[in-house]
Amino acid sequence: MDKGKLCGLALAGMIGFLSISPITTFAAETNTESVTQTDNLNKNKDRKAIEEKLKKASEKWNTLSAKQKEEVYSLLEEEMKVESRLMDKLAEFGILEQNDAEAMKSRMQERYNRIKESGDFPFIRQKGRK
Repeated sequence: MDKGKLCGLALAGMIGFLSISPITTFAAETNTESVTQTDNLNKNKDRKAIEEKLKKASEKWNTLSAKQKEEVYSLLEEEMKVESRLMDKLAEFGILEQNDAEAMKSRMQERYNRIKESGDFPFIRQKGRK
């Protein structure tokens, strides 16, 4: 038994000793951008493209008649009612607390009222409102 422990200890020591290498590696210097910088640039390009599309959609929204806008607001109200029922069900099952569900429903209602009163395009969050 002692021979087994001694052999195991010797083997572990040899592996540890052999893993220490005097060879030092240096990163190659390149003139290319890092992956992280490229990813950030792509994200910024994507964000700008989305913002441009939302801006065009907002301009088209402003050309709609009051009746057309009312149809969209009606659909948004239906969506809000369905989400409210979903939150109530989640609270019933104990996934959400009832007071949290009520607070979320209240914020949804306030946002809907604010959008409808202002006549804003529903899918753009106004800057400064969070």
